[in-house]
Amino acid sequence: MLKNDVLAYLKKQTKTLDLDHLDKRFTAGGIAQALNAKRNTVSLYLNQLTNEHKLVKVQTRPVRFIHRAQFEKSNYALKKDTYLTVAQLEQENNNQDILKSFAQINPSLKESVERVRAAVLYPNNGLPLLITGESGTGKSYLVGLINRFCRTNKLIKTTAPFVTVNCAQYADNPELLTSNLFGYKKGAFTGADQDHDGAFVEANGGILFLDEVHRLGPKGQEKLFTYLDQGLVYPVGETSHGKRVSVRLCFATTEEVENNFLTTFMRRIPVKISLPPLSQRSREERLNLIYTLLCNEQREIAKPITVSDQVLEMLANYLPVGNIGDLKNAVKLTIARANADEKKANKLTLTAYNLPVDVLMRSKTESYLSAKKPLQITDETEPADLIARSFPEKKIFLHSLERLLTTYEQSNNHLPNCESKLKQIVYQLFDTLLFEKNASKQLPLLSYVIEHLKHLFEQLQNAYQLQVSGNAIYAISYYLFERQKIQWNIDEVRQKNALHSLYQEVRQRYPEVYAYVGKLLLLIKNNLEIELNEVDYIFLSIYLNKLEIITKTGLIKAIVLAHGYATAGSIANVVNRLLNAHTLDAFDMPINVSTQQIANKIIDYSENNDVSHGLIILVDMGSLQEIEKLFPRQLDAPLLLINNVSTSLALIVGESILQKRSFREIGQLAQQKSKVEIKLTYPAKRRQQVILTTCYSGIGTATHVARLLERCMPSSSKIKIIPYDYQALKDPHKVKVVNKMYDVIGIVGTENPEIPGLDFIHLEKILSDKGTAKLQKWLTKSFTVPEIKLIMNNLVKNFSLERTINMVTILDAPKVIENITIFLQELERRFSISLSNQKKFTLYVHISYLIERLIRKEKNDLDPEYAKTYAHKYATDLKIIKAAFSVIIDNYNVKIPVSELIYIDQIIFNHQ
Repeated sequence: MLKNDVLAYLKKQTKTLDLDHLDKRFTAGGIAQALNAKRNTVSLYLNQLTNEHKLVKVQTRPVRFIHRAQFEKSNYALKKDTYLTVAQLEQENNNQDILKSFAQINPSLKESVERVRAAVLYPNNGLPLLITGESGTGKSYLVGLINRFCRTNKLIKTTAPFVTVNCAQYADNPELLTSNLFGYKKGAFTGADQDHDGAFVEANGGILFLDEVHRLGPKGQEKLFTYLDQGLVYPVGETSHGKRVSVRLCFATTEEVENNFLTTFMRRIPVKISLPPLSQRSREERLNLIYTLLCNEQREIAKPITVSDQVLEMLANYLPVGNIGDLKNAVKLTIARANADEKKANKLTLTAYNLPVDVLMRSKTESYLSAKKPLQITDETEPADLIARSFPEKKIFLHSLERLLTTYEQSNNHLPNCESKLKQIVYQLFDTLLFEKNASKQLPLLSYVIEHLKHLFEQLQNAYQLQVSGNAIYAISYYLFERQKIQWNIDEVRQKNALHSLYQEVRQRYPEVYAYVGKLLLLIKNNLEIELNEVDYIFLSIYLNKLEIITKTGLIKAIVLAHGYATAGSIANVVNRLLNAHTLDAFDMPINVSTQQIANKIIDYSENNDVSHGLIILVDMGSLQEIEKLFPRQLDAPLLLINNVSTSLALIVGESILQKRSFREIGQLAQQKSKVEIKLTYPAKRRQQVILTTCYSGIGTATHVARLLERCMPSSSKIKIIPYDYQALKDPHKVKVVNKMYDVIGIVGTENPEIPGLDFIHLEKILSDKGTAKLQKWLTKSFTVPEIKLIMNNLVKNFSLERTINMVTILDAPKVIENITIFLQELERRFSISLSNQKKFTLYVHISYLIERLIRKEKNDLDPEYAKTYAHKYATDLKIIKAAFSVIIDNYNVKIPVSELIYIDQIIFNHQ
């Protein structure tokens, strides 16, 4: 039938489609000419096929038609059947990242997919990629996504070849596999009647996928070495003239890597990922896969399908031995059986009766499963629409946002008019996420988010006076946990003007909280890889502002410590509510608690809160002298103990804190108003020696630098490293307090706060001769000469390691540093020299780049004549450097060009 011929013709043409050159092959006239048919008949069928969603029409002059399924398979999903222009069709690809979308609905594969993206986006044809996993886990499907990703991101041409070779087909004839991959010369073997290019040449400019690559024997793997090292392919029978080809390589295997590949071959594949079987993936992931399979089959059968909730549950709980392949067959058979039963019906209904025996035997649903509305799938249904069913969280977020913006608009877009209502809406959202969502089946991931968030709060706590309850941390963790599962952006919000207006008002009205949220979201993005937007700023700023996590700067901390259930908590709660500010914290203690346990509680509190401005402890009973003896030397803060606490006394203390009265004034006022004992003590005169770290960009970087410095110090270090907010160090009052608390011997950071009397080392210059000399001077009073030497060596290694980690995205950075360390030791031994820290740092960074350059075959631009002259003049130097490079050559299987040896020599000796 001509209609089918038209569809088949366009499918073939769309395989080599180039949107920049849509020629007459895609017009009604061109198709009619190719098929030797009447133009008006072809035009009729083209429009019918477009209405059936099998073709896409581009209304240019003349009109063009594209095979929809073939286009989407090779490129990206389309939302419409008709587009006015090619440019409008190309806009569908904007912000489409099929790999990220794939990871979004398959959270267990998130890390693997990120590594795949990094490999694919790597310069010069990306990096070779090996995918391992059981049969049917989606290895070929993932390579298909990589193919589409490369085309839609213009990493390869839309017409570039995508060649797949299943090496298992040649299991009994490895020589035939080698010749089909690399080609052969005429006469190379019996039957070689003419030259044959092979798969590598066929895939030139595109992607070559070798499935079941473990079938490629040692000789074939060795021929692959040549291509990976030189970019040349030598056909069988040819040894002198290789063919230069450019292909992206993907490998897949179901076998153990260690037992089936040469070690030297595996070294040349820097990116290796493993896909888990269905049994190790969440139910949600399996359900998302089922939605996709159902939509695909619906397109084939061309009938609307109704799927009962019981069928979905049983398919989702079915764990086939053959993984995705068997699950796909189960879906096909279910639909086939329903179609056989309802052959004449214009729609199908899938029930448990239609399920294959294997699914019925190896799957079960919960007896208490609540009935849900059956799933409807038509020609208009997209898998993304069905997947959205699994994400009611998105509706929760959007519903809360709609209520928030509607309330704001009704208050004439003025935040003070509706502040309390907005807080209530936001609190309801967090309460819903915290108390009503059942995340029991994803506890490992939730625990991961909670632990990371605790760590992030700790990073920021040193710089601010924060009071964040454990409940709040859990609430925000649940928020992030649910938020990371959904993709949505500002374009989905109807009330955009109100959104932008509210965002600006929140930013201006809660500047401290907004700044804190900004730093928190940056840490979240870097550590948890969750992309957040303006809406999240609004939700989190309003939520944290209601909690009053940031108290007034420079305020004394105070705690109520009382025996009995909720006694201390009740007093603190009443005072904080009456003063409309958080001034008191509370500890409720059992009636039989010991004095030492009380002291331990206070010490823990002082270690986890900023008590640098002083700490007031209000206790209900017990000897102050007895309590004070247990911890005064352990607290690095002024301490005021007050006995016989009551609500009225606590209120006096809270008011005094807000009025910024001194310790002595607060103690005297307490004695006047109530008959209490007080005890005022100050830290011991011998203060802890500290080095402060700071960064203009925020406390996160300062904390990072502090940890690096801590790693350099001996385990029993006499110096404490404390990160401090740069803006806080610009406040003379805070600096005064810090100096009272600690013996500050210097500051390391990215910006000098310029504090009189305090030495400063710029982070970038810490490894310079001047910087290390200054740091050694700081350490002289606390460490021996051998200890200082060890610290200096650790400093070079740790800072270089961190720099390398930030620069190297694929290679194992710690391993790189380890090898470079050996190289540097060899250099010093062979030349009988001692390299300065600055030169070591430069070499760590330079050689890290050098290894990656050599792996991806990048050349440098050193003038050949200059290189020749230099190599002759300093031949002995270069020979020694090359010998020291043996560890790099052996581990990365690279050749070090003379030009690179020259660069190293110049770094070491400053030769010109």
